[in-house]
Amino acid sequence: MDSPKTFYRGDLPHFLPNDRPYFLTFRLAGSEPKDDNLLAMLLLKKKFLEYDRVLDIIRSGPHYLRDSRVAAIVAEAIKYRDGKDYELHAFTIMSNHVHMIVTLAEGRMLFDVLQELKSWTAKQANKVLRRHGEFWLHEGYDRVIRKGRFGYAILYVLNNPVKAGIVKQWREYLWTYLSPELQGFN
Repeated sequence: MDSPKTFYRGDLPHFLPNDRPYFLTFRLAGSEPKDDNLLAMLLLKKKFLEYDRVLDIIRSGPHYLRDSRVAAIVAEAIKYRDGKDYELHAFTIMSNHVHMIVTLAEGRMLFDVLQELKSWTAKQANKVLRRHGEFWLHEGYDRVIRKGRFGYAILYVLNNPVKAGIVKQWREYLWTYLSPELQGFN
């Protein structure tokens, strides 16, 4: 029997261990900026924070996740998979992208989990929005969280709506979730 694939390359490289938490970002199709050269340069130089800041300020493109019906579909689907496909640590749903921190369940592969999550939510969201076509951008961003950086990653996810100026404190934002096991986290 073949061992699970632990590395693959699309437009971005993906390293897939199952025993470490992941920081994940996936976006709506059409929400990426038109300056692909800038984004490619930031990613090649491992400047993810700058890359993410550029993506947060985009005003053009779809913002389907502003619709509470759509955000609820995504939130419920993410929570539903907790304890089945992964251990869910945190997520934030923004207007055009989602950040998550998860640790995969034994035997589950990140590519499969995300494909299932994105496929189901896309179908449901398209029904609600009465639209057809691609909903999520094909490839997302995944990064294994290094030892000692878990708390920083959690705070990054939780504070995304604060940095975007939507709320003053992350707990005020409806579409932010923190696992009950981490509730003492600030």
